[in-house]
Amino acid sequence: MSRCDLHIHSRYSARSEEWLFRRLDFPDSYSDPKQLHEQLLMHGMDYVTITDHDTIAGCLQIAHLPRTFISEQVTTYFPNDPCKLHILVWGISEQQHREIEGVRDNVFELQRYLQTAQIAHAVAHPLYSVNGKLEASHLEQLILLFKHFEGINGLRDALLSDLAQTLFKQLTPDKIDEFANRHNLAATHSEPWKKVFVGGSDDHGGQFAASAFTETPAAGSAEEHRARQRRNTVNPVARLLQHGRLFHPRPLPRKTRARRRAIGENVFALYGGSGAH
Repeated sequence: MSRCDLHIHSRYSARSEEWLFRRLDFPDSYSDPKQLHEQLLMHGMDYVTITDHDTIAGCLQIAHLPRTFISEQVTTYFPNDPCKLHILVWGISEQQHREIEGVRDNVFELQRYLQTAQIAHAVAHPLYSVNGKLEASHLEQLILLFKHFEGINGLRDALLSDLAQTLFKQLTPDKIDEFANRHNLAATHSEPWKKVFVGGSDDHGGQFAASAFTETPAAGSAEEHRARQRRNTVNPVARLLQHGRLFHPRPLPRKTRARRRAIGENVFALYGGSGAH
């Protein structure tokens, strides 16, 4: 088997999404790209990449080293909608990074570009709302747009990873038709009720690098590894006991807690569930 941590950050990531890091004006990560490369290989990864926020600067620091490829975590949005999304893209060139920058403000244009260019990609932490705006309607459209989702994220609560895999595995052709009719949006890929899951540590400090990763059948090169991702022969793995978040956040305001409960209930309702508790 070939292994790669497909979601990890270096000091080149932009300002953190986490409230405590922003409050203290800390960067998203302090990890040095070359040290990350050494750590990941030491932890048994066969291939190494870095998925910084909307930049490939960290990847370029290690691009000359063996068994590496260029990737990033792309920030995108639905048109005229404040809901922020993260899409992981792997194995790109510097030119493709520039082209992604030109379309990333619109998730529909971004998906179309990635599919046309045959760039391996996946929705990161699909049930984690980056800026508190994620609704069931957004998830329905993401299901129609994307085949690959992050099924194990080492940073977020293990419950979110388990819930994402459980919910996506309950999709049916009838449910896809329901979503498509509701949003007047055709699925972009064959058998859209069958999703493919990848895994990554989402490490921001080097302490948990390779705690979650993606396995494929043995690949002789980084290109072959990504080809196997696109052919859906992948398996997300959590090697260590999931550690939850990097820190314990302050208690959420009552309105925010109620909003998140409502989102959970809406998500369960999509699949005929009884609601979240």
